[in-house]
Amino acid sequence: MPFAELAIDEELRLSMDGRPLEPQNRVLGEMRPVLYDAKKVSARDSTILYRMYRDASWERDRQLFKENRIRFDVTIMASIELGPEPNKTLGHYHPKATGDLSYPEIYQVLSGNATFLLQKKEGGRISDFVVVEAKDGDAVLILPNYGHVTVNSGEGPLVLSNLVSDRFSSLYQEYIVMHGAAYYLLKKEGLHPNAMYPSPPAPRHAKKNFPVEKDLYTDFVSSPSSFLYLNEPLKLEKLDWL
Repeated sequence: MPFAELAIDEELRLSMDGRPLEPQNRVLGEMRPVLYDAKKVSARDSTILYRMYRDASWERDRQLFKENRIRFDVTIMASIELGPEPNKTLGHYHPKATGDLSYPEIYQVLSGNATFLLQKKEGGRISDFVVVEAKDGDAVLILPNYGHVTVNSGEGPLVLSNLVSDRFSSLYQEYIVMHGAAYYLLKKEGLHPNAMYPSPPAPRHAKKNFPVEKDLYTDFVSSPSSFLYLNEPLKLEKLDWL
């Protein structure tokens, strides 16, 4: 869905066809366990950090998404500081889809700048930590078995779209228990290791973004079969991206 087709007001609320959508809001109180230094955040716990609009497809396309078991979401993140950190998502993993592979997910930046922090856990430890920078139009694929946090690393609000299977619910608990990702992204210091993780690997930066023809929404509606990997991650085994 082209960004121009979305209507977003000053309170970061999303409307489609003149119809306001109902979001799931992530508030500061829920985020305190994953912050680098929650004591330095003075805002009220009820402060909305980002709004998540699930299943935000046009009415004319609803059946197509439903038949393919794919969901289109939009997330709008406020431009706000969380102490020494920029605004970010709580972070989550996905459950297994096939064998040892979890469900993948694909994001696209519609407006703003994002930094994705991806981490892969193997044998009880983080075996890979990947940083992906993305700007307007860039798409980022979350490969199977990678947990992820998205940071609003720009100056204004960040608007993201994503395509994901509708067959599961995200798993947040491990990020809460571990007080965030293996590294925090701080405004002044950059990446800073989280002491809860024993000897995390050095972060590496992805060298390219995931290819998109027009935008995720249009690409899906034009060719749903191109996104079968969102429910069948084995189709991604030979993909060289990260």
